[in-house]
Amino acid sequence: MTKSDRTHFLITNGRLRRQDNNLYFDRYDEDDNILSSKPLPIKAIDEIYLLGKIDIDSYSIAFIAHNNILLHFFSHFGTFRGNFFPNSSNSVNKSGFVLLQQLRAFDDEVHRLHIAKKITRGHFINGANNCKKYKVEFDIEIHLDSLNKAKTIGEIMASEGAFQKNYYQSWNKIIKNQRLFKFIKRTKQPPTDKINTLISYVNTRIYNIVLSEIYKTELDPRIGFLHEPNYRSLSLHLDIAEIFKPIIGDNIIFWLVNNGEITAKSFKTNSGRIRFTNDAIKSIEKSIIKRMTEQTIIGEQKLTWRQVIRREINQIKKSIVETSEYSPFIYG
Repeated sequence: MTKSDRTHFLITNGRLRRQDNNLYFDRYDEDDNILSSKPLPIKAIDEIYLLGKIDIDSYSIAFIAHNNILLHFFSHFGTFRGNFFPNSSNSVNKSGFVLLQQLRAFDDEVHRLHIAKKITRGHFINGANNCKKYKVEFDIEIHLDSLNKAKTIGEIMASEGAFQKNYYQSWNKIIKNQRLFKFIKRTKQPPTDKINTLISYVNTRIYNIVLSEIYKTELDPRIGFLHEPNYRSLSLHLDIAEIFKPIIGDNIIFWLVNNGEITAKSFKTNSGRIRFTNDAIKSIEKSIIKRMTEQTIIGEQKLTWRQVIRREINQIKKSIVETSEYSPFIYG
């Protein structure tokens, strides 16, 4: 169990319970006997990731809801399964006006296209800047030109797909261990090799971090602009994560594999599916937490990466509500 950044990770099997107006985690052995109990200070938690087999009762969930704590649920294989976010009087007040403006921006073909293009442009440039950082040649202009010519969301997504395919191929010049982590093809649900397993896990963490920050604002996470909301319950966090996956997620992956933090011993196969060991998850989470608590300078402000993400969300909100110009965050 790792804790920092007001985030807790429950990796081993056990029980999460309320006791004396606090949360406790009872760690189980292989026979579900309690090995140890540890308090989780309720006032120091914003979100909890449940990666082990965790027992939790409705009494504890109600307590978690009252304290506005977000839960992220993962399967036995480390696959993200869903969120629990409280709908209580203590949570951030959602504005009916902002919701209406968000819906109007989504229904306005020009406005939606504008926001979707800007988000995708940020994704392209931040990815290309990673290549520049590692002295890998990457022709971004062809992708920016394709994006500029796009007239529909479908064409933007096609442009994004072409960019991502070329960008991932450039990873083979960034990642040193080509025997173990050579990128061939992006695969999901489930990922079919070690590099895809790492990408999927880290990307999911970025999605959930962005989602947590959206919940702290007046925007509705169900209404995205680039990713269609029709076929999924939430989509706005997928949009905004496109900007930050290259900046945060991809650089964490490069560091982990190039510095030997993730090796062949970090993986195990269960029922034909690749998953991480608990030690590997701890290494990944330490790197993510370290990155998220680092500060970067924007103008005259020093902001953590969580604050930068929330700033980006509010920039989009400002564009929606005030119909002002929106420019995505570019790093590097």
